[in-house]
Amino acid sequence: MIDTYDVVVVGAGPTGSNAAYRIASKGYNVLLLERDAKPGQFNSCGGGVGYFIKNLYGYPDEIAGREISKVRLALHNREIFFDAGKPIYTSVQRPKFDNWFAQRAANAGATLKVSHKALDYDPLKRRITCLNRTSGETVHFDGKLFIFADGPRTLAWRTCRVGLPANKPMHIGIAYELSAPKAAHDTYEFIFDEIKLPYGYFWVFPGENALNVGVGGPREQLRGKLGPMLHAFIESREDLRDLKTERISSGLIPAYLSGKMHGDGVMAIGDAAGFVNPLTGGGIFMGLKSSEAAAKTALESLDAGRSDAKFLSRYTHRMKFSKIYPSVKLLDFSVRQSQNFLRHTGKPLLSEIFYWYSKLMFQLLKIIKDF
Repeated sequence: MIDTYDVVVVGAGPTGSNAAYRIASKGYNVLLLERDAKPGQFNSCGGGVGYFIKNLYGYPDEIAGREISKVRLALHNREIFFDAGKPIYTSVQRPKFDNWFAQRAANAGATLKVSHKALDYDPLKRRITCLNRTSGETVHFDGKLFIFADGPRTLAWRTCRVGLPANKPMHIGIAYELSAPKAAHDTYEFIFDEIKLPYGYFWVFPGENALNVGVGGPREQLRGKLGPMLHAFIESREDLRDLKTERISSGLIPAYLSGKMHGDGVMAIGDAAGFVNPLTGGGIFMGLKSSEAAAKTALESLDAGRSDAKFLSRYTHRMKFSKIYPSVKLLDFSVRQSQNFLRHTGKPLLSEIFYWYSKLMFQLLKIIKDF
């Protein structure tokens, strides 16, 4: 006998879990699938989240982690410091952060199944096949609707051409978690070196008794180079070189916004649809906003008894006419123009764009309470 659900959400990161929570809260039968034993267990992420997100989603202080009010930008030929005088970011540990969102969905009535890796999806039967990594068994689940929040290598694209195409460019990031006294660092750092790294940056984000230090950029340009680059960066810094490495993580980051975010019975959200800031590589906030649009569409679909592609186009419509979609498009255009400028003139421009973007966002983060 195959279990049947109103909605199956693939991926229990903040994006998928938030969608599951919103749908389950309305009394529908929701299955939330997570491939790892714990949500966020192997995520590669700097962990920097806008402080206003804490107000929006109400996670507790122990999840919010370190509060940050200062930012340092090391650009091509200058350094700039911002100090808001009040928290504008929080440094979160992704396992705690992701697990809070997943447990909130479970507490609302969603069925959370961890260690279930999605292997295949049949769009005709609306059936997903998973490997139970604990028992080794292959299991199947049916649903009226499927929401894919399974990252840039989404199963939705492979099985029904929805979400982020597998053949599109990707970025890659690697991060070291270094042990460090809390008092040693209190500033987010973004370091640009457009000679060594034409697109991307190094970062140093302070957390609770740790530093998240990483680098990210285009996968094709940096394949096999990121680890040595990050090691050299750490060795070049007196405040970093002798710190103990507690954890190393790496992962893919979307570099392309999907043109098709829905199909019959299917929606792709977050990284699975390419909702990532092209300038910073951050995707938590955009992913959460896409999950809200998908959850709203799913509730309308279940109420109406319709889940065809035409009906679910409401989700794509909502995203394209939101603040998110044009922002991604504009930032993507800016990044591409900076790369063309660098190729033709040899002069770096990306750091200057990042400066003006950061200046604007810094002012916004000081005043916004909602978005």
